[in-house]
Amino acid sequence: MTPAQTLSQAEQLERDARFEDAVLAYSGILARNPKNARALKALDSLRGRLREQREPSADTKAELEAALAAGRPFEAAESCGALLKTFRESHFLWDFLGRCHLAAGHLDNAATCLNKACGIDAKEAGTYAAMGRIHMARGQLDNALALYRKALALDADCLLALRSLAEALPLQGRSTEAAATLRRAVALAPDDAALHFTLAGLLHKLGAVAEAEDHYTCAASLHPGMTEAQFQLGLLLKAEGRYAEALPCFDKVLRVSPSDDRARTQRLHVLAELSDWRWVKEYEQYRRLLGLRGSGCDPSALMLMEDNPDLMRVRAQAYASELFPEAELQTAATAPQRKARLRVGYFFTARDAEAVLSQHAAILAAHDRSRFEVFAYATGPGLAADAAAALRDSASCVRVLEGTSLDSCAASVKADGLDIAVDLSGFSGGSRSGLFSARLAPLHIVWPGYPGTLGTAAYDYLVSDSTTCPPGSERYHNEHLLRLPDSCVAVPPAQAASSPERADCGLPDEGFVFCSFAAASQITPQEFGIWMRLLDSTPGSVLWLLDHGAHSVSNLRRAAAARGIDPDRLIFAPPAGRDERLARLPLAGLFLDTFTVNASSAAGEALAAGVPVLTLPGQQFAARTGASLLQAAGLPGLIADSAEAYEAKAAALAADPEACTALKRELRKQHQDAPLFSTARFARQIESAYDAAFDRFLQGLPPGHLTLADPDMPQG
Repeated sequence: MTPAQTLSQAEQLERDARFEDAVLAYSGILARNPKNARALKALDSLRGRLREQREPSADTKAELEAALAAGRPFEAAESCGALLKTFRESHFLWDFLGRCHLAAGHLDNAATCLNKACGIDAKEAGTYAAMGRIHMARGQLDNALALYRKALALDADCLLALRSLAEALPLQGRSTEAAATLRRAVALAPDDAALHFTLAGLLHKLGAVAEAEDHYTCAASLHPGMTEAQFQLGLLLKAEGRYAEALPCFDKVLRVSPSDDRARTQRLHVLAELSDWRWVKEYEQYRRLLGLRGSGCDPSALMLMEDNPDLMRVRAQAYASELFPEAELQTAATAPQRKARLRVGYFFTARDAEAVLSQHAAILAAHDRSRFEVFAYATGPGLAADAAAALRDSASCVRVLEGTSLDSCAASVKADGLDIAVDLSGFSGGSRSGLFSARLAPLHIVWPGYPGTLGTAAYDYLVSDSTTCPPGSERYHNEHLLRLPDSCVAVPPAQAASSPERADCGLPDEGFVFCSFAAASQITPQEFGIWMRLLDSTPGSVLWLLDHGAHSVSNLRRAAAARGIDPDRLIFAPPAGRDERLARLPLAGLFLDTFTVNASSAAGEALAAGVPVLTLPGQQFAARTGASLLQAAGLPGLIADSAEAYEAKAAALAADPEACTALKRELRKQHQDAPLFSTARFARQIESAYDAAFDRFLQGLPPGHLTLADPDMPQG
């Protein structure tokens, strides 16, 4: 457009009574040509006419707000600055310019403009709320809260003050109060998708899952382009085990953003949980970039899809770089000698309490209390009362870290003066607790509830053994390996109990029972194909699986039929408590392990119940836990060295009832003798490992790989 055309356009805006737009147009002409006399005269005349007005028109204000809301603070500030030459005493423009500077991170300029706005109108609540946000950005929480309160005293319905107060309160551990504040805001602005989304996230952290689901749904409905609302809704439904409902959420994200690797990872994992093996081909299509570009992807989901520990470490590092951006490193010892009692804190997500108790309660209770003081920390909502009571039987102190900021949680933990902090959850179940980015204790150790590296310097050691992490596997882990002599877990034998009848469990009266109570996502076409051939070669046999829901059952039955096997030979056991699971397991003849990720907890329960387990170790930690269990159980003969050997061994045992019975007798005998089944022995070993690592710390040595030959002889 030529200068003459631009000037003509400005004059037309003035004739149309669009005075503020005309001011901006004339100002733009003069910015390019300050000596344009016609524009100078027109602008001076127009400003004279507008001088009696203190504020620009409502339309102009709306246009400015739209530019700022669209993420264009510099453009909005430039337009605002031009208007201020005309409306020098405009409260709105000074307030708006302050908010533009705030959005751009120019805090000093923002404060100057907002103070000017306050001088013009000291009773405008939004200005105080914006000033509070400056103090928040500077880390001055108390000042910010005071300004938010002042804003709400002036106007109880000030949305900016309500939203800002709700962001600040959780930093003081007042998340419930923050949720109530956001509910007020949502009631005032029910069509604000961002408010619904923020409230949903807070409610989810507080454990109010149903209400959080409602608000995520509202946010996604009000703003279909808000893919994060769909993503978080999908995660919530997935965590609740509602996989079929979660899948469309991730699909909607991918339709808007096909390169969203987080959503792709979750979609693949949900398909796996539904036993929908379309994930195999789709994963192969995207595997080269998945988790390596953009946002990090959940390693606990990706680990199921490929046994490639080198790739898993890189993916874990990408994920951890967001969760642990600035991990505090280990500091020097303040005393040269070990205290009489080391304080050891065990951390886990509250929703994992049952699994933690199942695997670790006996070990925690077996700690030598003359040498170790045991603390237990449940993070997040959802700790059941019975789980809390059971933890108190195993630990000296139980704390629930819920509804507070990470900084507050870390400060609370540090006040306990731990010597060793042990993470029992890691990334399991998609956990994203960044608590260990703070140095909670001189030593940070991860005990693999999540079987693999966490990809960060926030942890010093990973508890392992020479089977899960053989020599040469050090390169797969960011942590230093703390190898125990036998296994990195212990499995207390099941208490004697009467087993139900086969018919009570839907099993036939006769015939060999192959069993695999692995998670649905751990079962891939490779294992399943072998299992179907075993059924084909063993007349009258059945495969006993866990019922993971109608979709999974239907897909597995369909897969059996496609391989020529009567789907009715797949028997599905309903979910049950640990005692019931242990009671029914002896009805199985052989537990068949999965490959890429072993069915470690289910396999441990099978061994505890006296059922032999057959495994095929792979490369990654998660693919070697079954072999570790069997080595420590004194049954190395059940560790196959190839898929062919796995299939042949299973077929041979199914065809020889006497051999299978003898194997069960041998396993029962090992309950008395094998290291796997002695929690007291294991407690001494883990204590020796803690001592070995802590001794290095006291000597001023950095963490290093440690292999314990026996409880008294640590070797580095």
